Amino acid sequence: MKNIKILKLYLLILLLPGYLSLQAQRFDSVLSKLNIEYKQEKLYLHFDRAVYNPGETIWFKAYLFTGNYPSLISKTLYAELLDDKGKVLERKTAPVAMSSAAAAFDLPSNLPTSVVYVRAYTKWMLNFDSSFIYTKAIPILNSKQTANKSISLSQKTNPAVTTQQPIFLLQFFPEGGDLVQQVESRVAFKATNRTGMPINVSGDIIDSKRNKIVSFSSVHDGMGRFILKPNPNEQYKAVWKDLFGAVHETLLPVAKQNGVVLEVNNNSNQIEFKIKRSANGPLPYPFVYVVALMNQQLLYRAKANLGKTISVSGIIPLDSLPAGIVQVTLFTPDEKPIAERITFINQSASSFITDLNAALKDLGKRKKNVIQIDVPDTILTNLSVAVTDADLDPVQQVDNIFSNVLLTSDIKGYVHQPAYYFSSDADSVADHLDLVMMTNGWRRFKWENVLANSWPKILYHPENYLAIEGQVSGLNKTLLANKEVNAVIELKNKKREFMNTPVLANGKFVFPDMLFYDTARFFYQFNNDKNKSLTSRANFEIKNNLLKGALQLQPDSFLLFSLTKPDTVTLVKNIEIYKEQLSELQKVKILKEVVITAKQKSKQEIMDEEYTSGLFSGGDSRIFLPEDDPAFLSSQSILNYLQGRAAGLQISVSSGTPSITWRGSPTALFMNEISLDAAAIESIPMSDVAMIKIFSPPFFGAFGGGSGGAIAVYLKKGATGTQMSKGLDYVTIAGYSPVKEFYSPDYSTADQSGNADYRKTLYWNPFVITDKTHRRILLSFFNNDITKKMKVIIEGCNEDGKLTRVEKVLQ
Repeated sequence: MKNIKILKLYLLILLLPGYLSLQAQRFDSVLSKLNIEYKQEKLYLHFDRAVYNPGETIWFKAYLFTGNYPSLISKTLYAELLDDKGKVLERKTAPVAMSSAAAAFDLPSNLPTSVVYVRAYTKWMLNFDSSFIYTKAIPILNSKQTANKSISLSQKTNPAVTTQQPIFLLQFFPEGGDLVQQVESRVAFKATNRTGMPINVSGDIIDSKRNKIVSFSSVHDGMGRFILKPNPNEQYKAVWKDLFGAVHETLLPVAKQNGVVLEVNNNSNQIEFKIKRSANGPLPYPFVYVVALMNQQLLYRAKANLGKTISVSGIIPLDSLPAGIVQVTLFTPDEKPIAERITFINQSASSFITDLNAALKDLGKRKKNVIQIDVPDTILTNLSVAVTDADLDPVQQVDNIFSNVLLTSDIKGYVHQPAYYFSSDADSVADHLDLVMMTNGWRRFKWENVLANSWPKILYHPENYLAIEGQVSGLNKTLLANKEVNAVIELKNKKREFMNTPVLANGKFVFPDMLFYDTARFFYQFNNDKNKSLTSRANFEIKNNLLKGALQLQPDSFLLFSLTKPDTVTLVKNIEIYKEQLSELQKVKILKEVVITAKQKSKQEIMDEEYTSGLFSGGDSRIFLPEDDPAFLSSQSILNYLQGRAAGLQISVSSGTPSITWRGSPTALFMNEISLDAAAIESIPMSDVAMIKIFSPPFFGAFGGGSGGAIAVYLKKGATGTQMSKGLDYVTIAGYSPVKEFYSPDYSTADQSGNADYRKTLYWNPFVITDKTHRRILLSFFNNDITKKMKVIIEGCNEDGKLTRVEKVLQ
């Protein structure tokens, strides 16, 4: 019967007079503009381990989202390594493929600090609130300072060990924002110590005559709630005890004489809300607007009439919605927000299952292991995999891909151990998460600003990978008219590529959509400029489109609270192994020397090393060399030659423009790692080709993730660009940061008489891809000399934005 009444009220709200339709258009237009022109990105980073020693490598994979879906906005990731004082130690740039990127930081061997920060962002993110830029504090187990620093961290989180008088803070958060006289409200609270860490408290709410009104006590991480109906002209306060028994008094917010209270209850597949006003006093508003959003998308809007009733209820259905934060806001008739509540919906449909099993497990010294990953979904899935020594990296991570993407990346302030709220479907955990919602704010945009048409100022536009940008000065418009710039780009491996682009009337020119690493030499001159007479008269300013400097932002102090601190046993083990590693390094040998006696490289491997770079090196690919196949030079064209030579690759050259697909998806084409169309590839003389390389999908060197794989054609050195670059002026242009490959020894072929193997990360693979034809993946690696328990963590998402995470210990 109750549900029937609520449904009637819900229908009444929706069927109120036509003025609602005008306001609905207003909200629609504002939200449409916000969602189309001002979509916001967020990042999550999966690290190979939770703690590190100086001199080690931090490996990470970045996942980029817009709302809860993979972002298609940015194509370049920026990442910075900072010391404990915020000084930038290292900076990396990486291309974004399949809404993700990977890189690594090398910690200095003489690093004196016990904590570093990793910060990651895109250029587009800099247009919005900097507090949403991804930053993580990572503990460094430094043998010289760890003991002292561990005490320091303990002091920050436990005031009992300090010599100063402990200071505690108790904050109150009326549901919806305000207390209103004579209206019953739920009041949440949060208790912390002087540094912001949660503490347990208990006490009483008393009035001005010190009469007890209600008792309260924290139920989880210093948070709790109670119900209060404020009387007119009354000031309430809390009398409470901290965890050491000391008594404190804290004033509650003063109740408004007139206003509305918003109450929100999240009940499985629907959100129930109630709007209440005082039965006495003047009517605060004849009606209010109710608007519910999720990721800046409108879920619900209604007009609630308060003229004839003191409370109005409604239902917001949640069918087919993903997991995440829903923002419910009340507006006055003149569109001023007066109450707001966020609530979390945890839909199981927002995740997918990843099965992890040990196909071959051998914990013996330097023995081979194989893990099997099965993803039942048929859509494209992007995973990262870390295998570590469970005894040296046993720390329970306080944050993960679920808690970050769905929770902490969307709210301001510190959330203690956010991964807990996704550890179970128990009602108690959901209730604790609702306390987080009541004590934190969602502020990716402010209603006051967008309704007043005050929009973020866009200073940084998204990059479509690398671009070489130029400005010509010193020539008048007549001389610049219809001019073109010829250029030859020469990569580190001496590969060259000819390019041409028009010069605009203002002297600007650009070579867009480029992908190269480290640095390249860029030779240039005007087209048809004999003896460089015009080129020599002009001034050229040439640069790439990457951000030039690190962010000038200091890490927030609350990040230290989220440090994953190891226990004493783990600490001692890490330091012992660290000292052993230093001892090995002093012998002038490093672990890589163990595999120097590996088998002789094949002709294909030699050519691959000589001609390829970055994401084009290695990979799941096949290499074709002219000298290996008599049919190569006798073929009419490259595409004719490749027909039928790779399973799944469909090539049609019968008529018109050639068509190349891999199981229905377009195949990316490259010449010397520069993107070309099929007609250009078709026109390359077979005699100029040094090597052809076919990449199975997905290929991350292609725009959009390369779901159709790629064909990379390499010309014989000197076949193009060499003569063109002679005598030309040039500048050196920086590309993306050089790629560092994770080292994993192959003890099946290597000489094992070398140094001791103390690797803490046994395996790291930032790009494990599954799709409808590759739903089972086998990954092999070798144990070190000491590991007896292996911890495997898999995280990732699919192209629909669903998340996955698996953590398993093999022993």
